[in-house]
Amino acid sequence: MKKTRYSFLLEAEQPIAHHSEVFGNTAVLMDRKVRQKDGSFARVPILTGDTLRHGLREASAWALLDAAGMVANPSLTEGALRLLFAGGMVTGRGDAGTIKLDQYRRLAELVPPLRLFGGCCDNRVIPGNLEVSDATLICAESERYWPDWVREWVKTDGLAVSTARSHVELVQRVRMDPTLQPNKQRLLSGEAQKALTGKVKAQEAAHESGDAVEREESKSSMMPRTFECLVKGSLFTWDVWVTTFNDLEQDTFLTALGAFFANPVVGGKRATGHGRIRVVACQQLSVLGPKDTAKVVDLAAPDQRAGRIFLAHVKERAKEIQAFFADVNA
Repeated sequence: MKKTRYSFLLEAEQPIAHHSEVFGNTAVLMDRKVRQKDGSFARVPILTGDTLRHGLREASAWALLDAAGMVANPSLTEGALRLLFAGGMVTGRGDAGTIKLDQYRRLAELVPPLRLFGGCCDNRVIPGNLEVSDATLICAESERYWPDWVREWVKTDGLAVSTARSHVELVQRVRMDPTLQPNKQRLLSGEAQKALTGKVKAQEAAHESGDAVEREESKSSMMPRTFECLVKGSLFTWDVWVTTFNDLEQDTFLTALGAFFANPVVGGKRATGHGRIRVVACQQLSVLGPKDTAKVVDLAAPDQRAGRIFLAHVKERAKEIQAFFADVNA
């Protein structure tokens, strides 16, 4: 058994819109309460461990399906799809929409990512061997919790450490109503134009009368909204702990890590230029044995062999994997 800690320094290549909740039409950032040296408390923005772990799970699932030739020739059952991409689900007695325990054990032998991420089968949750922390914003309020190597990196780089609030930007957007634009109104049918004219008259009457109910009923679909985001260039510390029992499991983890960082996007508003991150630095800290050993890990190094063992394992069993996914009761 080998337990390894990977410690990352991440940077936002785009603004990050990872929200916890919405008040009215304003979305607020996900954050966590942390204790300060003087005993007071502060809120520090985070990227949740759930989000990052799910990103790794999805990346490993796509890598597996691609290696097994199942992207071009899909044959997953509903239960297998849920298990691969969302960990499955716990269901009631006799439910046909779940993976059975004996099926899960067989599947875990064929599909290495299940050993890492775990999943649900029948009425129980099978734990995985991967522990993913929140990615915490590097700021004045979180400074006392940085890993030593990150603290040294910040010092060597001469990075100015700002407050958490200084990283937060409030953005406003408006979804326009196409029926308010004359050039688009011309596309309406005669009946639709007549209905629109009646709606406009109702809006004018409500404005004149000051009736709140009538204004609500006749208002347009134009929708202003605001949301908080972390500015481009914000830095985060992130830790991943993985327990492996053989070379295949270690290589499967590195494959998931590499596949995720090939296109790492987190949070919301991804279609409008938000959420992309990158690895600035990483350290691998082995915690097996009397003394920890440390070395810098470069996933993009020319001699990086990550994925070879995983690829060979999946390709050798591709037909068996395809057949199993096609027949599994779900």
